[in-house]
Amino acid sequence: MSTETNLQCTIFLTLLLTLPRITLPYCTRSSHSKSICVPADYVKFELPPESPTTVSIGIDIKDIPKVSDKDFSVTLNAYFIVKWRDTRVIVTDNFNQSLHQDNSQPLTALNLAILKDLWMPDVEIRNLQSFETHTILSKLEGFWVDDEQNLMHALASRITFICPMRFNSFPMDVQVCTFQVGSFNYAMDKLIFTDEFIPVKEDAVRSILDYEIEIFPLTSEERQYSALNMNYSVAGFKLVLARKMSFYVVTYYLPSGLFVVVSWISFLVNPEVIPGRMTLLITIFLVLINIFNTIQTNSPQAEGLTAMEAWVIACIVFVFAALMEYTGILLKMKLRKLYSCRRKKDNYAVTDLAFLVVFPFLFLIFNLLYWTAVYYTRTKEQNALFLEQPQ
Repeated sequence: MSTETNLQCTIFLTLLLTLPRITLPYCTRSSHSKSICVPADYVKFELPPESPTTVSIGIDIKDIPKVSDKDFSVTLNAYFIVKWRDTRVIVTDNFNQSLHQDNSQPLTALNLAILKDLWMPDVEIRNLQSFETHTILSKLEGFWVDDEQNLMHALASRITFICPMRFNSFPMDVQVCTFQVGSFNYAMDKLIFTDEFIPVKEDAVRSILDYEIEIFPLTSEERQYSALNMNYSVAGFKLVLARKMSFYVVTYYLPSGLFVVVSWISFLVNPEVIPGRMTLLITIFLVLINIFNTIQTNSPQAEGLTAMEAWVIACIVFVFAALMEYTGILLKMKLRKLYSCRRKKDNYAVTDLAFLVVFPFLFLIFNLLYWTAVYYTRTKEQNALFLEQPQ
């Protein structure tokens, strides 16, 4: 190559480097001839120009596989959906627009690679314990756009969040778990969160067996919270978990109550048959103690006694009282033999018959008071939740 040719190449390269650079927008195209382009002056760290920017949150619950009484958490399998509008992006549709005669804005799936170049809301789930994205061959997520520059991102996720729980009325307890989604950085003057939709109750009850479920929208007071001297907007819902009692009635309440009834048979046993009467009462007493220990092991921790523990303790007291009644009779028999006391007629049978009438009556009164208090407490908690709902 000649010296003159080298000189021309050098001059051409110098002119090329000194020309102003032209940055082309980054575009991605869908399979339906729709494309979204990011302008050259687009800054992904800046919010969309609309102020405040509205972010819609949707939680499409598929099931609730776990409610943990140990670490006070609720786990949801759901599609986590976030929608917002960004007028800075350019959406072009080369497809025939006349197909949409109903003025609808169909969503079109886009390549997820463009997400790294777009602004996305800094979403925070309050009281979050863990967030997992379901994966098969790849993460189950999608990104869509419509002709009005509305963007939607969805994830198939497993969400575990903390729910403060109180178990004093266990197993008649009603737990209220608030699921709130908001921004981590931007206050209400920058980002407003709204509900895309409220989850449907029927979709949430398929996997959970121990609770009846109600789902309510947040009240106006629950749609915002204060932190760092700023007010933040949140969206979400309230999950009301009312524990089903059938399992506990059959497993604990009915057997312990029947053991109390069986203990009354001891009043019909002749006081002189000491082994038979004592064996019956002591066996029932020990069985109730074992039931109480089992309940303490398997029940959630509460501040003081739970309602079920109070029931079993009352049953133990009734059996212990029957044991004390027989102890009194044995003491009288012992004193009679010791001092050779001779009476016309002993009144042991009369005492047993009197207690056979008094004990069932007292147990009936206890049942009326106990179950009335249980019904009143549970109804009061549920009615309070309905009164809080916006009309």
